Parts: sequence; structure tokens; C-alpha cells
Amino acid sequence: MARRRQNAPASPPSSLAGLASLAVFFAFSSSAITSARAEEAHTSHEAFGYEDDATGPAKWATLQKDWAVCGDGKRQSPIDITTVEPQKEKAPLQQAYKAGAATMQNRGHDFMLKWKDGNGKLTVQGKEYTLQQVHWHAPSEHTINGTRFEAEMHMVHEDPSKARAVISVLISTKAGQPSKLLTEMGPYFKKLAGKEKGEEEVKQPVDPSTWVDKTSGYYRYDGSLTTPPCTEGVIWTIMSKIADASKEQIDLFKSVTKRVEPNARPAQKLNDRIVRYYEV
Repeated sequence: MARRRQNAPASPPSSLAGLASLAVFFAFSSSAITSARAEEAHTSHEAFGYEDDATGPAKWATLQKDWAVCGDGKRQSPIDITTVEPQKEKAPLQQAYKAGAATMQNRGHDFMLKWKDGNGKLTVQGKEYTLQQVHWHAPSEHTINGTRFEAEMHMVHEDPSKARAVISVLISTKAGQPSKLLTEMGPYFKKLAGKEKGEEEVKQPVDPSTWVDKTSGYYRYDGSLTTPPCTEGVIWTIMSKIADASKEQIDLFKSVTKRVEPNARPAQKLNDRIVRYYEV
């Protein structure tokens, strides 16, 4: 019989043996989520930064009244995944994406690909979430036993109440293999390099249905947005298989600003949360 808790591998293998069951997460009232969502709509990426200075992560909670949870929240993201609880039953991700019109934006700290009308569905615990946007961080925000990867992709989904579920794909340059996705998006990164608030319409419909390896297990926990206002109540799904990319492709992420800087928030305390591992 599997132990209740076990250490996560230092570098996630291409597949992990685990047991699976439905995870239970804390729910937030729809009114609280809607209020937080309204605050986020007015959040400018110009208002915060990632350096160790007056606007860096350690100071986010002091920059605006509505950002206090960045400092005193107990369910913050990202985290360092060190101990996991394997689940008893297999639980493949329930995704149904499609090709759709999208735009690429330079938000100042990152590039964001946004679908005009959302895209398909992700089902978590019986609730449907629509894929709204994808953005990238370099280096990765989530770590495994302290190991940080070259980049991380966040696929942000919302349900009708504006509650969120995010799928995270960690990216490594170790194999030196380019990413098909990043090859396709590369021209837009180049056009928008250093052009804060710039936007380009993607010429062809964008289909994210192959962006997540369906053979990969995943970690799941209850967390928050990784940028101000750091709203909690976000269901995080971290794929255990690491995606490939070339160094040149990762460098394109860093061209978002004229002055190259990382855009990864440091790992936050796990506190009393449990990270569950699901096998597919």
C-alpha cells in the first residue's frame, strides 16, 4: 500500500507511478471572486516588478491596498513541490480545445496569447472552465525539489463565476529540442519585443489541443495568481512531464522588455496545503 505522503522526484521523469482520487479544494464565494476579478482588471504590469527593489515581489503587498494578500495570504503560488500525496485512481485531464482567433500582447513583463472568445473547455471536479489566455514565465515559477526550469507556460481558464483553473507546463532546454508551439509563436514574440502594450493579431486560428501531453501525470494544489493582486482560490495543475524548447526560443521570452529581466515570483510557503499527484 502506498504511503500517504512521498517525496517528489528531483527531476520529474517522463512518467510517474502514482495512485489517483478526486482532490478536494477550498471554495471561495462567487461574490468574493467577482470582487477580486474586478480589482485584477485594473492591475497594470507597470505597477510591479520582479527585481529586489521597491516594486519587487517582497514589496507587492505594500504597493496597493488590494494587494495585501500577496504578503499575508496562506495559499499563495508558486510553490516548490517536494512532497506529494499519490491518488488511488487514474484521472486523465478532461480537455476539449479547438482552433480559434487570437491575439498576442506584450504586457510589459510577459507575452500573452489571448483568444477573442475563449477556447474550449477544461473540466475539474465536474466544473467547466474556458481557456482564456496563455502566457510564459522565464525562468519557471514552480520548482520541483528546488529545481527551477528555464521557462513555464500558464494556460489560464475561467468558469462563469470568474473562478480560475491554471494548467502549468514546465519547459527545459536540456534536450536542445525546439518547441513546435514556440516556433509558431516566435514571429509574434519578435514583432512585439520591447513594445510594451503592443498587440498583434495571429494570422491563423490557434489550436491549443496538442500543447499538453496527454500521457503526462500531474500535480494539483490550491493556490493563487502569481502576480498582483495574488488572488487565492486558483486550482493549479502542474504537468509532470517536462516540455522541450531551444535556448533561442527561451531567449525570445526575455525580449519582452528592452532590459532583460526575469519574470518569476519566488516560491511561497506551502503551509497546510497538500499537493496531490494524479496518474493518467
